Amino acid sequence: MRRETMGIILTNNDRIPPITDIRANSALPVAGRYRIIDFVLSNMANAGITNIGVATESNYSSLMDHIRSGSPWDLDRKNWGLNILPPSLEKMTYGAIKGNIDMLAGIQDFIQRSPQTYVILSLGNNIYNIDFEDVIEKHIESQADVTTIYTDMTGADERELSRFTMLELNDDKRVVDIEVQPYYPKTSTAGMDVYVMEKALLESIIDECSARGDSDFVKDALVKKIDGLHIYGYEFKGYTEKLDSLKAYYRANMDFLKKEVRDELFNPARPIYTKTKDQSPTKYGADADVKNSFVSDGCVIEGTVINSVLSRGVKVMKGAVVKNSIIMQDSVIEENVELSHVVFDKEVCVTKGRKLIGQESYPLCIAKGTQI
Repeated sequence: MRRETMGIILTNNDRIPPITDIRANSALPVAGRYRIIDFVLSNMANAGITNIGVATESNYSSLMDHIRSGSPWDLDRKNWGLNILPPSLEKMTYGAIKGNIDMLAGIQDFIQRSPQTYVILSLGNNIYNIDFEDVIEKHIESQADVTTIYTDMTGADERELSRFTMLELNDDKRVVDIEVQPYYPKTSTAGMDVYVMEKALLESIIDECSARGDSDFVKDALVKKIDGLHIYGYEFKGYTEKLDSLKAYYRANMDFLKKEVRDELFNPARPIYTKTKDQSPTKYGADADVKNSFVSDGCVIEGTVINSVLSRGVKVMKGAVVKNSIIMQDSVIEENVELSHVVFDKEVCVTKGRKLIGQESYPLCIAKGTQI
């Protein structure tokens, strides 16, 4: 069954300035050494999918450097494997790509050449660890045209639900209504931006939408055809987060500090793979104090780090205090600096004695290479 399925990952272009000014959202670091795309890519690889296309829109050099040939996911193969698909030349003009249908149309040759029968299409920047083999089996058993994965967010407030594509299902789990980021959502059933269907149906949707000038897969294909298509839901009951804002990005990284979240996302039965780097272990000084934190390889810790996520090569000097913060690669926190609720991009340097304080609901975000 797995050999009959291909994967397509569209690198969603939600803006989280300034940390997405130089990279695609999918290339954002999470949990120190991982990237957002690692989760869906690993989920597909763990399901035995060996033909995966990653379509990009802009700022894709960082993403291409990260995934390269696909070796960490065992996708560096002579036949198929991992395919990085930049936008076609005629679509590279700013504003030419109006939606994900345009991105899919730009990779139509790749889709048509692929011999698989089914396709898993990922449209968003979500993190989760899911058994895609079971999703595909349930899709085939239900004889659905499209299967969409969803999660029940009962108890979340309306502002939180308004970030998602909301689904209304009947007792048979058939989708009877779809609302895209509604201001007043009618249900608590949130789509996870993952869809399973036959490849032939996807090709038909791309052709029809392109011919009519439509640009959005959900609004222009699924919503308009909801009565004609058999769209069914597959409930995912585990941890998931949609990283479409700075607040969500910060919250997801802080969630990795919870043991129950780590145990689920880093399930040894379905490992999450990432690009590896040959770096020395982290060096802890005599006065270092580290509590409940993710610290990657190559760091130098001589100060205090509490409830924080540090990427590779970060330096925290003597007397510095880092709390509730996300510090990306090769940043330097000098002596007697105090940081709380901040998000630093790569290579940020905070000089001696400075104090930067954000809030949990509004973290202070600093761009790459800034010196303070």
